[in-house]
Amino acid sequence: MLTPLRFSRKGFTLIELLVVIAIIAILAAILFPVFAQAKEAAKKTACLSNSKEIGTATYLYAGDFDDTLCQTSWESSLTIQPFNASGKYQIHWTYLMQPYIKNWGIFKCPSDSKPVTPKYPCPNGEADLGKLDSSGNMYCDWQAQTYSYIPNYNVMPAHDWGTVSLTSFPAPADLITTTERRNTLANGTVIGQHKGLSGFNPSQPCPGSTQIAPQAAVITSMNFAFWTQAFAESHLGDTKDKADIIRVQWDRHSGGANYSFADGHAKYLKLGQTLNADRYMYGDHFYPAYASYNTSVCSNN
Repeated sequence: MLTPLRFSRKGFTLIELLVVIAIIAILAAILFPVFAQAKEAAKKTACLSNSKEIGTATYLYAGDFDDTLCQTSWESSLTIQPFNASGKYQIHWTYLMQPYIKNWGIFKCPSDSKPVTPKYPCPNGEADLGKLDSSGNMYCDWQAQTYSYIPNYNVMPAHDWGTVSLTSFPAPADLITTTERRNTLANGTVIGQHKGLSGFNPSQPCPGSTQIAPQAAVITSMNFAFWTQAFAESHLGDTKDKADIIRVQWDRHSGGANYSFADGHAKYLKLGQTLNADRYMYGDHFYPAYASYNTSVCSNN
């Protein structure tokens, strides 16, 4: 007579389960940071692609306007326009670039968790941009409804400075036009929606001021200077953003950021590379004309 087969129903022991759980935990600890880094690398690449699109658009814009770049914003405070008589609303550089980009999403970096929104947003978003109300007046800011990039005032001047020609630049491939924008300072101070930045300290030299070398980035009476990395980093704790180099989110992607240049190309760089005294990428002199009404003492406060 055959003996029936007997099957063991023995399961995992507690020790075996703990070993399996420990192995899974170790693998997770190893792989999750790798996945996070891969995800951020993809975002950095997408952001760099956006920067390239913006750089190309800026270059094409200048080509259509006698090599002249647009201002950072224009609210007609000095040249009053009938459709914006109060100067309340902004015609922003992101709006002026749109004919060359045709995609509002380009202005938002995927790594930016707090993109800028307009001070006076349009009720219907992008659908309202460029439109006037029944009385022929602007009723919202004409700008991207969310954006992550900021222009260099020395190339795309503030609303009250004269426009700049590309022919002014001796080395366009080394001159930053736009870069990634910081949203808040270390103390929570929110940077204004329409701000640009300057590679000089103070950002707008006073009439009669003289330029001093990058290696001496300190302010004395009637002097203006280039920034150094140490001097820029020392201002991150400021209570306001008058030291406007801190408006750059220079460490968003693994200690660096993406930059667009005056010749249309874009590149990922660390802050120190952009502030190299021998290859200073914010301009080797101050391009925009002084505002005619600026008579204040030089200061970054």
